[in-house]
Amino acid sequence: MTSSISLGGIRDVDLGFRVLEESKEPLLPGTRDIGVTIPGKHGQYDFGADLTERVFSFSCAFVADGTNYDTPSAAGLQQRVRSLARHLTDSYGRPRTVQLVRYYEPDKFYLVRYAGSASLERLIYNSIGMFELELVAFDPFAYSVKEHITEQVITVSPTTLLIQSAGNIRSEAVIILTNTGPNTLSNFRISNEYKLE
Repeated sequence: MTSSISLGGIRDVDLGFRVLEESKEPLLPGTRDIGVTIPGKHGQYDFGADLTERVFSFSCAFVADGTNYDTPSAAGLQQRVRSLARHLTDSYGRPRTVQLVRYYEPDKFYLVRYAGSASLERLIYNSIGMFELELVAFDPFAYSVKEHITEQVITVSPTTLLIQSAGNIRSEAVIILTNTGPNTLSNFRISNEYKLE
């Protein structure tokens, strides 16, 4: 069964390769445990933990079928390899950060960049290339592709607005105040309070 991803808004098939299966994606990223050893006490004092980067590893294949190129299969395969390499790097040849969207979660994206190494195994007269594509999200959280905008006209003071997030990680709202009347907006205060768990 094949799956699909998009990198920087372009699907894998449009970049000339296919994701064959997804593997090595842990339920959660690793943890960076924070503790201190106290002399004369067993174990450690636990200060909690933070999540480390999230690593994606995709089994992929280039297929040079000759339909998009007027060149032999080996040359067509090499063109697709170079095209993907250009897409994953910037104009200085450094890995660039792109949005990763997976087919089974099209409303979420991760900010990833190429990491490690990807060796190409050429098969069947150099017309098929198998490789592992490893991408790292140094920010391990997924973001929504949809922006939720709430607009409200405030006519009385004080005013309380309730803004709810569909995510499961606390994140601050972006608040933009626009004065639509003839009077100058002055002496206002914004209190941003999270509901306690």
